[in-house]
Amino acid sequence: MRDSIKRIAQRFIVSHFPESDIVLVGGSAVYGNLTTESDIDIIIIDETETPRLECFHFLGWKIEAFIYTALSLELEFQTARYKGMPTIIKMCAEGLLIEDKQGDGKEFQREAKILYEQGSQLWDEDQINAARYQITDFLSDFRSSEDFEENLFILNKLINTLTELILRADGNWVGEGKWLARNLKSYDKDMCDKLVKYTKTYMNTNDKTELISFIQSTLDNYGGELFVGYKEFFF
Repeated sequence: MRDSIKRIAQRFIVSHFPESDIVLVGGSAVYGNLTTESDIDIIIIDETETPRLECFHFLGWKIEAFIYTALSLELEFQTARYKGMPTIIKMCAEGLLIEDKQGDGKEFQREAKILYEQGSQLWDEDQINAARYQITDFLSDFRSSEDFEENLFILNKLINTLTELILRADGNWVGEGKWLARNLKSYDKDMCDKLVKYTKTYMNTNDKTELISFIQSTLDNYGGELFVGYKEFFF
């Protein structure tokens, strides 16, 4: 399957981006866990193109093309470390190199791997406090609400913000959707398992007790709930 994906990607590049300098295939196509919903993620460095994400349908496959110049990709890496979102860095570090006109591809991947292993930019006290304040607000709403539909949306924000705090406070990558769950599980499987367990209990019984207690005790590791004295300056 990997070889067939490589051939499809190569044909796509010849057809759509013949001037590209470096091309890598990333995502599930590389890791071997393709599903019927999978697409092919392709990183393209091409100095003749405008940086963008563009989606295609090619030879029966959905293709997401992440198109950069060398400078725009460097800026993307810096932004990724600040935001804690490793998607592009990870694909560059672990991707399958299929085009390397100038011979710089291996060194480029080595640099991406170093950045990925360094992790995200560590949150400072202000960022931690901002997350504590948000979690406190969501938790207050969750405690008091008797509306199950509303609670689903509140809980979504609670879990995402709490998970982001756990990961970023220790310099770990976050992610969106499945990647946030995977990164939490990789960082602390026991904590992830408990979060899932208590969430399931709430969903099945409408009893919030264990889930609220877990969130509170986890938040205590970072200073606890925060309301009085919190400041956030507007610019």
